[in-house]
Amino acid sequence: MERDDVINKVFPHSLFGYDPVAVDAFLDEVIRELDRKNNTIDVLRLKLTQELGEAQDVNVMLASAMQREGFLKRAEELVKVAASAETETEDAPVPEEEPNAEEQETPAEDEAAETEETTEPTEEPAESDEIEQMII
Repeated sequence: MERDDVINKVFPHSLFGYDPVAVDAFLDEVIRELDRKNNTIDVLRLKLTQELGEAQDVNVMLASAMQREGFLKRAEELVKVAASAETETEDAPVPEEEPNAEEQETPAEDEAAETEETTEPTEEPAESDEIEQMII
């Protein structure tokens, strides 16, 4: 329903019908409310258009900054490296050997071997740290 529909509406007169003055007053109130809501909608559309324009500008700036920094290329390389490392570990069979009596380590040697294994950094956390640094 538009403003003009309300203004141009004509009601037939009857002997026991509604009071034409009251109907006209109510229709004037409806017209004012329609105008107010249409104005609000227009203002919100304008704000939305401005916000979308600003968001597109920010997107363009971020994309160009990321390209300048080589972030996207480096991120793609890291993803490829991680994917290839995963496939290598999945594809490689794990040999299960029982230690010979001569090759069995003493408990002290076991502890030393475990200490060495736990202190050696793996390559994956370094890559994830690098990715976090790039994001920050």
